[in-house]
Amino acid sequence: MKAVINENVTLFRYEKSHDDLFEGCWPIRDGVSINAYCVCGTEKKVLIDYTESGASFDSDLADMGLRLEDIDILVLNHMEPDHTGALNVLFTRCPNIEVYATRLGATETETLYGHKNVHVITNGEELNIGGKTLVFYATPNIHWPDTMMTYIKEDGILFSCDAFGAFGSYQSVFDDELTEKEWALLKPETERYYASIVASFSPFVLRGIKALSALDIKTICPSHGIVWRKDPGYVVAWYQKLATYLEGPREKEITILISSMYGNTLSYISNLVQIAKKEGIVVNTVRIPDTNDSYALEKVWRSEAFVVAAPTYEMELFPSMAHTLDLLNRKAVKGRKVLYFGSSLWSGGAAKEFNAYAEKMKLEVIDSIEFRGKGTPADRQKIEDGFKKLIEAIK
Repeated sequence: MKAVINENVTLFRYEKSHDDLFEGCWPIRDGVSINAYCVCGTEKKVLIDYTESGASFDSDLADMGLRLEDIDILVLNHMEPDHTGALNVLFTRCPNIEVYATRLGATETETLYGHKNVHVITNGEELNIGGKTLVFYATPNIHWPDTMMTYIKEDGILFSCDAFGAFGSYQSVFDDELTEKEWALLKPETERYYASIVASFSPFVLRGIKALSALDIKTICPSHGIVWRKDPGYVVAWYQKLATYLEGPREKEITILISSMYGNTLSYISNLVQIAKKEGIVVNTVRIPDTNDSYALEKVWRSEAFVVAAPTYEMELFPSMAHTLDLLNRKAVKGRKVLYFGSSLWSGGAAKEFNAYAEKMKLEVIDSIEFRGKGTPADRQKIEDGFKKLIEAIK
């Protein structure tokens, strides 16, 4: 679909199906948009990013009275294939188009597509396209090393690449058009997008926000999700807060990750949830592997503490939970308070593997408890006591 941002800027929004996996990893049950933008000056017409397939681009341009061949400059804020997958088509039809990119982006363009007409931007460089001035800012590792952002000086529009984006498909284009139902989707899907895509690079997010703080930003146009025009500062502050969760402080919440083969480990959870509620602590529960790891990651990322409740499986930690912990480690989840407990029968071993993960992730382990079968009243009390200590540790 096509939407007008202002008289010179047009959004081209393409939806990825809810059946797809974003980056081949992350479920998008509510879809995700891939956003590209056309900026028309009196002298030059500029495309900011492209698409994965190029589908319907011609018809969207035709609605503006343009052809793909009329585009003078392609700005590649980011070379990930969801924004560049159809570049072969574009370069075949527009062999002389000038590309603006960072040095690494330029190298990737030449290496992957053989396109030589590439201008390497310098940080803060300006390009006048006739009545509109584009300013380029290198913002490496948000979330690829080639990433940059583009700013229209006269309009205060920031094309922020993958920063300030979100999962989810929305009928609304702008933040001030969102329905209550869309807002309810946007919050968790922004935080899941951040945790899944950006979290590992949180120091660079904070650095980038600081570097751009002097700009008078009136509108933020990200590569995924909605356009922020009513209150762009809201999503900037939101991302800044999400980035601070890397080192803390975080929300005084506890996320309980649960794996259970025959219900023995699971049987302890409802009591713990009630204890947390009585203490006024928000508690999130996530079943593993029933729930994709990205939903676990989203909850743990914001939580000051979490619980790993999983049994022993063949003398090691339950495989699905081990996979989840491996992902949390890869995504820079560290420094949280944590409690482990789980059932075993003819052999233990899960606690040993959990403790190895905890050491690697620099977690503060409140306790690590293995019990046999359904456990005894003493086991139940020990787990309850450990959970209460976890609550006290985050108050």
